[in-house]
Amino acid sequence: MTKGPHSTNKLLSIQSHVIHGYVGNRAATFPLQMRGWDVDCLNTVQFSNHPAYGSFKGTKFGPETLKEFYRGLKDIGINYDAVLTGYVPSDEALSVVFDMCKDLASHGVKWILDPVLGDNGKIYVSQGNVDLGVKVTDLESFKNAIDTFNELYNVENLIVTSVQLSNDSTSLYSAGSTRILQGVFKSFYFKVQTIPAQFSGSGDLFSGLLTSAIYKYNEKYGSSVNINTQLEKLPLAYALNEVLSIVEKVLTLTYEHELNKYTSRSQPVPSCLKINDLKLIQARHYYTQELRNFTVHSF
Repeated sequence: MTKGPHSTNKLLSIQSHVIHGYVGNRAATFPLQMRGWDVDCLNTVQFSNHPAYGSFKGTKFGPETLKEFYRGLKDIGINYDAVLTGYVPSDEALSVVFDMCKDLASHGVKWILDPVLGDNGKIYVSQGNVDLGVKVTDLESFKNAIDTFNELYNVENLIVTSVQLSNDSTSLYSAGSTRILQGVFKSFYFKVQTIPAQFSGSGDLFSGLLTSAIYKYNEKYGSSVNINTQLEKLPLAYALNEVLSIVEKVLTLTYEHELNKYTSRSQPVPSCLKINDLKLIQARHYYTQELRNFTVHSF
């Protein structure tokens, strides 16, 4: 059903939470609210701040607590349009979250899954949850990895947020693959210039915005997709282009703000800045813009 211009979509976001900073639910919620989403946060952990600060305090919620949270929502009959899952702290908790999402999906709720396996060479989850099978070094192996995933899991849409190829140190490659017919997929990629910094929370911002964008463009164009649809006209390509464009704006604003700290103190700028917190509030004017700054490429 198409909703009116003043309607509100409802999301259950199952991720980490920090009191200070912007990762997990703290990174996803405000941008989604700016885009018209009503967000309920089911926190999988509650920390003072994210671990990149070097120290933190807090607790991880166990499977029984997560079950209790969800039972409470069921008891009062909350209905959702989508569920977004991010960081889950243990295998046992992951099993509970999986059961929640299966239950929601059985009622027509769209599930957007961000596995949050790791970043910058570090794994966040137990090794048993990481299936290392395809090494990506160039566009050919990148496409092979996507094809292999589609053969194994056959999901409706797949997004690879960013990969750096061995022959291109100044760019990141973000790819999408969408199912057109059973066993038939269209895959594409975007090339994005790197920013010399490490950001915390950018992936959580990305997945939050992607939830909204996928929903928006599926409603606009999903019914007209067929085997002849051009790559740039795919709902997933529209969505990924918009999200990459907004995230780039947020990261650039954050990076420039951090650079100003060094220049104002006449300090040398590190070759790769470590930035703990996104300027999420200062970037609020970007979240409602329909930005599509990148060119879609076929493999």
